[in-house]
Amino acid sequence: MKQSPKTTLRLITVAWPFVLIVILQTAFATFSLQVTSSLRAFVTGESLWSKGQHDALYYLNRYAESGNRSFVDRYHRAMAVPLGDREARLALEANPPDIDAAFDGFLKGGNHPDDIPNVIWLFRYFRWLPVMEACIRDWRTAEGVLMQLLPIGEAIDTSRHISESDRRDITRQLDEINALVTPLTKRFSDRLGEGTRQVQSVLFISNVAMALLFVVLTVWRLNTFLTHRRRIEAQLSFSANHDDLTGLPNRRLFEERLARALDGAEAGHALMFIDLDQFKAVNDNGGHAAGDELLRRVSRDLGNAIRGTDLLARLGGDEFGIVLPKCSPEDALRIALRLREITEAIDFVWNGHRYSISASIGMVHLGGTSYTLQEALRAADIACYMAKEKGRNRVHVYETNDAAQTQFTVNLNWVQRLHRALEDDRFQLFSQSIAAVGGNGEAQEHCEILLRLEEDGKLLAPGAFIPAAERFGLMPAIDRWVVRHSLDAIGRHGAAAGTYSINLSGLTLKDDTFMPFLREALRRSRVPADVLCFEITETSAIENLDEAIAFMNAMRAMGCRFALDDFGVGMSSLTYLKRLPVDYVKIDGSFVRDMLTDKADWTTVEMINQISHLAGRRTIAEFVENKEILAALEKIGVDYAQGYAIARPVPFRPEASAPALRHADVA
Repeated sequence: MKQSPKTTLRLITVAWPFVLIVILQTAFATFSLQVTSSLRAFVTGESLWSKGQHDALYYLNRYAESGNRSFVDRYHRAMAVPLGDREARLALEANPPDIDAAFDGFLKGGNHPDDIPNVIWLFRYFRWLPVMEACIRDWRTAEGVLMQLLPIGEAIDTSRHISESDRRDITRQLDEINALVTPLTKRFSDRLGEGTRQVQSVLFISNVAMALLFVVLTVWRLNTFLTHRRRIEAQLSFSANHDDLTGLPNRRLFEERLARALDGAEAGHALMFIDLDQFKAVNDNGGHAAGDELLRRVSRDLGNAIRGTDLLARLGGDEFGIVLPKCSPEDALRIALRLREITEAIDFVWNGHRYSISASIGMVHLGGTSYTLQEALRAADIACYMAKEKGRNRVHVYETNDAAQTQFTVNLNWVQRLHRALEDDRFQLFSQSIAAVGGNGEAQEHCEILLRLEEDGKLLAPGAFIPAAERFGLMPAIDRWVVRHSLDAIGRHGAAAGTYSINLSGLTLKDDTFMPFLREALRRSRVPADVLCFEITETSAIENLDEAIAFMNAMRAMGCRFALDDFGVGMSSLTYLKRLPVDYVKIDGSFVRDMLTDKADWTTVEMINQISHLAGRRTIAEFVENKEILAALEKIGVDYAQGYAIARPVPFRPEASAPALRHADVA
């Protein structure tokens, strides 16, 4: 696995002191071995030199005493050692040094060939040391005295017979030479031994110093590593517990502090949630850079306005939380009101544009009631939601006996349940047939796809959860779930003909991503778009008329059809009927149900049917519960009927080839 240059550079930066000290230690150890080996070779050479000069004197003395010429040969062999060493010394002292001659000289001196390079190295590069200088000086002095043996040896060699008086004279000269050379030889040996010990001491101290340096460096680097690690751990801990943008504590640290505060809630702590009201406008118009700068500004101003013991945290997005330890309800409310005023007073200008800022603040006092962490967070969340629901830019104090708050809590519970239902696919699709009044209608299946929620083995009707889904913006996600699963079912059963009506919410009409989603779902399921008929309510269409018209035209261009649902609830909407590109008008069931007993309802149904036909739209009557209503609708001329008189809702099972639907007889 290849390492990046940056990683390699970091490794080198960390490891170079250790690499350097290892190299230095290795080099110094090698040098120490070289010096020690050279000293040993030099001492050995000195020993051979001393023995050679001693033996030369001894054999000449024996010759003088006995006249036996065999001692003369031994003398020459012994004398060859100091003479060879002298030859080597002179070769090394020459300029330039003659290394080969020095090698031959030391070899004649009886030195081992493997030791000679070490002796030469020590002589050449360390002769300047005082101890080496003294040794070589003694060597040179003793050598000068020893050279006095050469004339004596030459005289003996040239003379065939030595008289008694000559031998006595030789003995006298030898005694004089011995008296001179012996102290010099001893001093040479002593100084060399002393020098060897000094060098060994220096090497030992140097090695100990190098080892201590290595230990010190290791401790220093380890301390550096530990310091760096502690700094990184501190940074990681700070990053894990603080927001990168504002530097405030994040949700994790906030909840930890709140949990500790709840352990002493009897002291009277308070909790606040703050949500910026116009943050999305700043982000959309000024960009994320503007939003980030606003968050930093709000964080700074809020932080300066709270007490030193309070904890301000950014919980995410434009949401902030504050834990106020030991704070009475009155003081907490006063602080909350001041924070609202401070936020509203922020003069935020970005790229020449001035933005108005405000905050919705939810507050809950934690004293007197035992709260768990989740209960406290939920209470503050609900209080913040209520501040927004009541008009924003206000403070709402959480009260357990607040009826509106209780209802809001119920709806908020639905949010979690609906999220789980979407994640776990706990919704189920049902369908209810739509039949042509009088039986002269379409040959293919025509039905409305209905939604149910299964919880604990029970099916819940849309009326139980749709209000909460609409209030908290979950309808687009639910609409997509219905479309996706409906198309999967239609495509799986090969039902490529007919009409399948699917309800869409007003929020989906504003969703720019819905049409790309629908195209992809149609492509994946291979269902033709013309089998789909989307139902939108009269109210959502009128509230967002231009957006609804643009949305419907774009969908119709794909081949989809539309039905205007719950028509007639707002009579003023009749004037918009011609503008809306719908295929069907569904007469609201509240008029159909009682049309036999209420003349006004009959008239309304009749009027809606006539106006729809004049506008070129077909009509569908809802809540057709018996055959009498069905007969009345046939008399009026309504095109289609839907209700228990036709069929009850059943699990959605598309038919591959459905016969013409006829109304069922109702007993």
